[in-house]
Amino acid sequence: MKKLIPFLTLLAAGLLAAPAGIRAEDKPAGRGAGAAAERLKAMTETLGLTQEQQDKVKAIYEKNAPQLKELMAKGRENLTAEDRTKLGELLKAQMDQVSAILTPEQQEKFKAMRAEGAGKRGERKPGEKKPESK
Repeated sequence: MKKLIPFLTLLAAGLLAAPAGIRAEDKPAGRGAGAAAERLKAMTETLGLTQEQQDKVKAIYEKNAPQLKELMAKGRENLTAEDRTKLGELLKAQMDQVSAILTPEQQEKFKAMRAEGAGKRGERKPGEKKPESK
């Protein structure tokens, strides 16, 4: 159980970086790219990314997008334990790559952003769906 909690925390934080195009059947085509652009915009505003950093983050997201899309096309409910492990590793690697291009000050803000997002996800019970937007 003690080993599971850090993994689940990492997975929850990592899922924040996953493209929003989770299931193709109920999302319009190209939605994942839009979500990545929205994440990049939010990071730029919050962290004060330079144009060079923005280009590098965008390249990281684009490089990982096909693998993430393949995994997430199954739907979160249908992922096997192996898929979840692979997803967690992929998202951790992506976060590490993004963090590596940030200044120390930006890295601290990035950690805070991820912790805040993970906290919001933690408010829902496992298996509980995201509340509908009004």
